[in-house]
Amino acid sequence: MKNTLTQRIVLAILALFLFVYVGFQVYRFLNSRYRTETALLYTVSESSRITGIALRDELILDDRIGNEVAVYMVEDGAKVSIHSQLAEVFRNKADAEATAKMRELEIKRGLLEKSQDPGTTSYAHTDVLNKQIFSEVGSIVDAVNTDTLINLQNTADKLLVLINTKQIATGQQNDFQNAIDQISAEEDFYAQKITEEPQIIQSPQPGYFIRAIDGLENKVDMEELDQLDASQLFQLMNQPAQKKSRPDGRVGKLMVDHNWYFAATVPDDEIAKYRLNGIVTLDFNISGLSPVTATICNVNKDPEKGNVVIFRCGYINESLVNLRIAQADVQFKSVTGLRISEQAIRFVGMQKGVYTLVGDKLLFRPVNVVYEDVGFVLCRDNDPEYANNPDFGRGLQQFDEVVIEGMNLYDSKQVG
Repeated sequence: MKNTLTQRIVLAILALFLFVYVGFQVYRFLNSRYRTETALLYTVSESSRITGIALRDELILDDRIGNEVAVYMVEDGAKVSIHSQLAEVFRNKADAEATAKMRELEIKRGLLEKSQDPGTTSYAHTDVLNKQIFSEVGSIVDAVNTDTLINLQNTADKLLVLINTKQIATGQQNDFQNAIDQISAEEDFYAQKITEEPQIIQSPQPGYFIRAIDGLENKVDMEELDQLDASQLFQLMNQPAQKKSRPDGRVGKLMVDHNWYFAATVPDDEIAKYRLNGIVTLDFNISGLSPVTATICNVNKDPEKGNVVIFRCGYINESLVNLRIAQADVQFKSVTGLRISEQAIRFVGMQKGVYTLVGDKLLFRPVNVVYEDVGFVLCRDNDPEYANNPDFGRGLQQFDEVVIEGMNLYDSKQVG
């Protein structure tokens, strides 16, 4: 009986020892495994969406069209000097159409005359002409693929001259005199149909021409933008705009300053992002229009009326000069660094860093955090500050395997 009790006690002790031993080995196995991630370069761009209004120093032209027909000679956003011809005003549509046809024929005749000009054909070589022809064809293809068709007509005209010149240079054509004479006769025919010469409208001063008048011109004193508050801005933006209208038959307006402005309200929790004289980009999400570089020139804070931020822009094109009330995505500075999980950050004393797995060894790498977000941070890649760190060696580098899970971590620990 006594032996049986002793045996049971011994067996219990052995079972307990075995349980503890197995548990310890399982604990060691589980805690000797480390989960890692690869440190890779990542770029973060902070952005905010705002709604605002474009403000310009604009001069409405006195010239009127009335019931007559206007043919504009410059595009929206075109830079004009004093006395530049802006438009021709015809008494009737027939005169306008006849003039347009006559000028089309004049251009066509000029291209043919240039093609047979001895100064052009005498020095024309087939190989050179072929290269030039292929170059112009390539330019047309690129323009079509990128939707940049502004100068497409000029490129097509050059191509036509080159092809015609090659025909004469290779003997396929002696000249184009018969075609030129026929075109000249057509020009005379349309010239006789014009009953009255058009009225020429000229620019009274330098500026950038805009056809549309929307009724929101010069509602804000451009010299007092630092006084513009949110209530004034809301009132201005809620006025009905007469888009693409011509009050009293006006021909259009001039933007008289190269710079224009975009004013928008900004909530209190985001106003800290907008720093005076800071450089940002404004993306108006217009097809074919790249983000526009802008400078924050005014930050008008008012705890009662609300905050207004004003951006100054210097880039002009047809889309921007017709912009008025719009949404824009403000892109602040971009930050690039090595992205690692937030839980990978450890401290050795006061030194912030991460543990990396190199072969069968853990190595501590100091880091310099340049950006923090939910769940991850960006660290400077191969920070020169830690190039020859006497305690830990180099800093974190791209493609390092960073430990994000594991226990009992220390520098130079063997884990194999």
